[in-house]
Amino acid sequence: MPPSIRSPSVTVFPEPLSQPHFSPFGIVIECPLQPDQNTIPTSLSSSQNLTTANQNTALKYLDVTNMITFYSSSPSKIPEKAVMNMFSCFPRNLRPSLVPKKHFFDIEILERHPYTTQTFIPIGLQPSNQSSRYLVIVAPTLPSTSDSHFKTMGPPDLKKLKAFWANGRQAVTYSAGTWHAPMVVVGEQRVDFVVTQFANGVADEDCQEVVLEADSIKGGASVAIEVEHQMREATTTTARL
Repeated sequence: MPPSIRSPSVTVFPEPLSQPHFSPFGIVIECPLQPDQNTIPTSLSSSQNLTTANQNTALKYLDVTNMITFYSSSPSKIPEKAVMNMFSCFPRNLRPSLVPKKHFFDIEILERHPYTTQTFIPIGLQPSNQSSRYLVIVAPTLPSTSDSHFKTMGPPDLKKLKAFWANGRQAVTYSAGTWHAPMVVVGEQRVDFVVTQFANGVADEDCQEVVLEADSIKGGASVAIEVEHQMREATTTTARL
């Protein structure tokens, strides 16, 4: 069983996913071209990370993210391998609110991958699709504690939890050890993700979880999401822990 921690009362207002705001937690992968750019530009940026390819019919963006492994420092020392999986993530159930058109998504668990980065790449989700999007929910790490589960790396700092709305043009890489919620799809359709990371098959080295223990007095851990009728357009989102 994963350990549990008491959740304080915190309110977070998710914002559009962008690299400047997400940088403490990882990398946002997003093509800088406009969706309707269907011919190769006549002039290119002087960036060293951009070059032409395929007989000048493509642009190649170099090193858009990092795949990093720290398994050499894991307790077992069991060698890791690069893995690529696909997750089909279905829309989450939302808890209704007394406020019209507002619902709540209850965060029950956070996880981290202490020895590897992890990249989520959505496939088949159109950027203009407002009927389904996904939430990226992350938290920094507190200092280590005397608790046996958190002696090496501390628990999540729930008071500094952040949430971001992402669209189909955006992929994310979580830095090694970054606390995050399992992928949260909100809307009418499922979202498929290709997920890349390293793994060595040792459960506690590949993934660590923590359960957010609800405060019966303050209402517990929840994310409140304000959604328009039939969930066609999400406007304001509140996370309350």
